[in-house]
Amino acid sequence: MELTLNILLDDLADCNPLCYIKDRSRAFTGVRLISPNPEKNPSNKLIVCKLSQALKAKGLGHEYSVAAVIDSPLPRDSAILQNMVLFDTDLRPELFFIRVQSIFEKYFDWCTAMDQCLIKHRSIQEILSLSESVIGNYITISDSAFSLVAYTQGLQCTDEITQRLVEKGYHDQDAIDMFKKAKLMNFWKDAEDIYVRDRGLITSVPMMSKVIHYNNSYYAHVVMLCTRRPPSDGLRDLFRILIEHLMTCFERQWIENNQMPHIYDSLLLDLLESSDLSPETVAQRAKNSGLSVKGSFVLVKVSADDSAGIMLQRLCNELSGRISQSRVTLSSDILIALIPYDSKRPMTELEDTLQDIMEKYNASCGISDPFVSLMEIKTAGAQAEIALKSPKHSEPVDLGGQSSKKDCTRVCTFSRCYPAYALVNADADVSVIKYSAAYRALDKLRENDVRRGTNNFELLYAYLINERKASETAEIMHMHRNNVIYRIGKISEMTDLDLSDPDVRLRLLLCYEIYKK
Repeated sequence: MELTLNILLDDLADCNPLCYIKDRSRAFTGVRLISPNPEKNPSNKLIVCKLSQALKAKGLGHEYSVAAVIDSPLPRDSAILQNMVLFDTDLRPELFFIRVQSIFEKYFDWCTAMDQCLIKHRSIQEILSLSESVIGNYITISDSAFSLVAYTQGLQCTDEITQRLVEKGYHDQDAIDMFKKAKLMNFWKDAEDIYVRDRGLITSVPMMSKVIHYNNSYYAHVVMLCTRRPPSDGLRDLFRILIEHLMTCFERQWIENNQMPHIYDSLLLDLLESSDLSPETVAQRAKNSGLSVKGSFVLVKVSADDSAGIMLQRLCNELSGRISQSRVTLSSDILIALIPYDSKRPMTELEDTLQDIMEKYNASCGISDPFVSLMEIKTAGAQAEIALKSPKHSEPVDLGGQSSKKDCTRVCTFSRCYPAYALVNADADVSVIKYSAAYRALDKLRENDVRRGTNNFELLYAYLINERKASETAEIMHMHRNNVIYRIGKISEMTDLDLSDPDVRLRLLLCYEIYKK
């Protein structure tokens, strides 16, 4: 353990230091009163004495650093003072030495306590709690999904974004939008060292932060709000000592679990495995876990040829880092991700991102159809499982001498594979298909027909079985051809389905067959 000159200068600021040492990041293992014997003045310790003693001493070259109490006029040639820090204090050198020594002891005790936490495999929260009285500023640690991992619980915070983070257990969408507006997302991807930001769009106080990366992925973020202690080189060096200890915890989690201990893990796994959870229980647990019960989601299941689980562990963090607000957990040899879904953006964007990740880690994944409630996760999990095991995950198919790249994808959606699944599996679980996007679209049509007295459900079926021929459809439905074309356009808008896609039409026809049962 060593203390830098920057740290000592901060703690001794009331003694009006005059520093002539250029390298203020120079570190010391301790402090020592000057000795008349040059051999007893170690270069790795800070030497304390009177200025007059330092000027007369022999053997104190530039490899030594001296803390001198001013007791005589300063020499005209400042070059003589290049290895000295002068202090204007009434303390005698012996008492000044005791004060400097107490500074070393304070920080050494802090580091020893953190080391003991690491030896005993204590939590990140305990290490952070040990640092409250030493660093004195409010600190939060969040993971790549912007969920709260730990914070200084004994200090008060007035920053609005940080208060919401602690209250909710995660950064909400408003905070994330602010990060994007301030162009912080891309900055965090490349940030390597500790960085300092002045007050501005994100916070009303200066902040000091460190982004933790593993395998080029955003893994965790340690943020210190400089409310009680302003930014300084000394504070940065103290923050660095804390980060070095936290890194040991992060590295252990990377190697052993490859993920932060997320409070939402058990809820997601329970929802996937059980149908007995009441809506009230799910709502309360979701609130405690920082999840919304209602929304728009897809569920992704990932499998990798990885007996040791290392690739899945790394993949877990990269997926969290690249897909904002995803909730990722590992269960046995399967990775499960709950991902917010924006229906205004094409599903292909998510598929392309996942395809890149899957290729990198020699993995495959299945994606459920979008769903709107956490209570539907079990069915979404079954859909993702079907997609994951789909024959679509295969080698390229030779089509007359040409390979089809589309057929060798490592990503498969349930909507793309369930017609083949239902045809091959006569005893297929119909309830899984009833939660598909196509089936929901037909449900929406029927509900709208009941409400408005229309017959769009029957019209669409007639249009599909007549291979989209407007005239034949008009004859069956006793409508004018132009009216059929107009109504089909409105149905396409209402269901958000592309009826020109043969895969979409096949899925709809399959769902019509299920409706007949």
